[in-house]
Amino acid sequence: MAWDLNRSRTRIARFMSTVPQSAVDVRTFDQAYLSQRTRDTQARGKRLGLDEAPIFALPRDRAIVVDGVHVYAQLLDYHDQIQEQGHETEASHKRVLQFLHLHYSATDRVVEEFEAQRVDYHGPRLHAVLVTPTGDERQRVLRAVAFAVALKETIEAAGRNFGGARLRTRVRIGIDTGRAVAVSSGRGADLEPLFLGSPANYAAKLAEGDRPGIYLSDRARTVLSEPTLGWAMERSVALAADRQYGFANAGYGQAQSGFDPAPTQARVLAAVRALQSDLDLAALTSPEATFRFHRHEPPLKTIDFGELMPSRSIRMGLASVFADLSGFTAYVDACIQGGRVAEMTANLHVIRGELAACARDDFGARKVRFIGDCLHGLVAVGTRLATEPTATVDAAVMLAGGLRSSFDLCRGMLPGLGTMGIAIGSEYGETPISRIGIRGDRSVRCASSKAVSSSEAIQSDLNGRQTALGPVALANASPNVRRLFGRGPVEDLDHERAARLVGPERAVSPARVAALPASVLISQGAAATEAVRERGSGRHA
Repeated sequence: MAWDLNRSRTRIARFMSTVPQSAVDVRTFDQAYLSQRTRDTQARGKRLGLDEAPIFALPRDRAIVVDGVHVYAQLLDYHDQIQEQGHETEASHKRVLQFLHLHYSATDRVVEEFEAQRVDYHGPRLHAVLVTPTGDERQRVLRAVAFAVALKETIEAAGRNFGGARLRTRVRIGIDTGRAVAVSSGRGADLEPLFLGSPANYAAKLAEGDRPGIYLSDRARTVLSEPTLGWAMERSVALAADRQYGFANAGYGQAQSGFDPAPTQARVLAAVRALQSDLDLAALTSPEATFRFHRHEPPLKTIDFGELMPSRSIRMGLASVFADLSGFTAYVDACIQGGRVAEMTANLHVIRGELAACARDDFGARKVRFIGDCLHGLVAVGTRLATEPTATVDAAVMLAGGLRSSFDLCRGMLPGLGTMGIAIGSEYGETPISRIGIRGDRSVRCASSKAVSSSEAIQSDLNGRQTALGPVALANASPNVRRLFGRGPVEDLDHERAARLVGPERAVSPARVAALPASVLISQGAAATEAVRERGSGRHA
């Protein structure tokens, strides 16, 4: 099955009727909302904990406007774990999953200790938010500072205490405060809470970079009555909660901010003790005993993340695709300021629903997650024995074209989207897929490789009209695709143009190619791998 205009239009209309703007329940997170949520939870005989936090398990027709402090933590040495002597291997992929499994579990312990809310993990990044105490932004920012210090200390202690030097990492943390909109979708293994708006986006930008430390936005500094530094200096001046934490800037001492390190140190110790008592982490010093890989026969849409775990993980050649809505954060901020949160929530439900359905139903791809307004998907063509690289890259190009056509339809059928666009990046490579961290519904869907990191980085450099391929995907591409994308990002690649580019003989579904003899796929895969070597595939990062 391929993308079809009428089918996509019908899906969009169905999504619009499922959550019409008039039915969206917009609430404000305040003490009254929190008290009611607590009473409802206690009436069910539960405590308001991690899995019952106010932003989780929201119905899809509800949006919560939240004044909160957003914290992004980045594991700076993550990319060193992916390769072994310059190459990705099964051993290096086991190590990177081991690395993430440990640090996801460790940071979730800190989230519990601070009664923060972990929004999501994506690769080496944690996004968490502190929403209490309501009505006191200064105290929320101070709690976020203490939370950030505890995160850094716990991650470093976990690296020291489990697995030796190979699991250690430096940490960079960004903090911003302000109003955002919380929505939620999915359930069980596909639970997807998220915050939309500039505070989450800006905290993520502050966490980017290669210098460790804790970085506050101007808004957060203003709340603490500290000097604002502006964007250029925010990226180079770190917060020092106290000298013992080794940060670069002594301007955020205990006296100025009111930060008390003693309770934070106690929480770090509690988090490490909780980590040590987790029997699932006892085998971390032996990755061979922890992670076991198998192939998944395409199409990848049949992957059930609920069945994955460290001992039952996937590893195979595939194409990673990131499709990010260009201009959506500014649209969210305008909707918050203009009282159009219901419109934004209904539109987001439709867009996410259509992009996910396009990937899954039209192209056999598997959505890993939505990262805010960005879709991360995986696609592969082949059999249970081998992936066919060239057909897989062609399938990724077709998927990119379908996603753009679906979004163009959304933009024409939904109100307020204006000139918003979609930027799409893709890369090919061996990629492990698993479910790691704390067990249960709050464990984390994970696909982690250079292909994943590169496709995200490629997408981040594009505007809303562009699609681009990474160097390994380009080396494996069919001649027409290689000629076009070899010139650089391609503008306005919709489904019709992608189908002409790939050609009818290549524009086939993963299910149809899976019927090819395994010997054909294996020989084609070997030839494509040799082509990568000849073209210098080591360029991708």
